[in-house]
Amino acid sequence: RQPIWLSTRAENPNGAAHLFLVDGAESEGREGFARVFDLFDGSDEASLAAARRRWARAKAEGDTLTYWQQTDRGWEKKAG
Repeated sequence: RQPIWLSTRAENPNGAAHLFLVDGAESEGREGFARVFDLFDGSDEASLAAARRRWARAKAEGDTLTYWQQTDRGWEKKAG
């Protein structure tokens, strides 16, 4: 049993429903997941610009998107 599977490849051997991509990582195999989370440093301009490009590409591909931002009070929904 693998409740969490860490990998640098597009694979899902444990049938996970959620994919977490961190630090600008991208995956070709997103369609097999119920939700994909793209975690990035919003205070870093290069990271933010790359995340905006990934957002635009996912939106153009027809993905349903929601953007949440961490604040002093917790997480706030910003778009979607």
